[in-house]
Amino acid sequence: MAEEKKKEEKAEKPKEEAKAEPAKEAAKPSAAKKVNYVYGALLLHSAGKPVDEDGLKKVVEAAGEKPDNAQVKALVSSLDGVDIDDAIKSAAVPMAGAAAAPAADSAATAKKEEQTEEQAEKKAEEAAAGLSSLFG
Repeated sequence: MAEEKKKEEKAEKPKEEAKAEPAKEAAKPSAAKKVNYVYGALLLHSAGKPVDEDGLKKVVEAAGEKPDNAQVKALVSSLDGVDIDDAIKSAAVPMAGAAAAPAADSAATAKKEEQTEEQAEKKAEEAAAGLSSLFG
């Protein structure tokens, strides 16, 4: 009987260790959760509040997550001295320009396609002429 209990205890230990490992992984913030810190900073900024550690922790807690102090400190320190309004404007400009560029370049693209087709036809004709001289 004592041997059976020892075997059961040994069998239960790996199960307990396996349960403890996901808890360690849950402590690390995933990429999706890291974005929540950035969203929190943007929310504080849009509300006119200072983007500081205490405020960011409160926003993350209000979102239902446990704030990671290292993530909060890293974000706040990286935003120190950054004009968030200018950063948003500079990030939005290339996207708007990129969306307008394909519409304006559609005619140029069509011309390029015609030219490449013509060049391909000319090359095919030249290749055919070169082959015919072999049998001439």
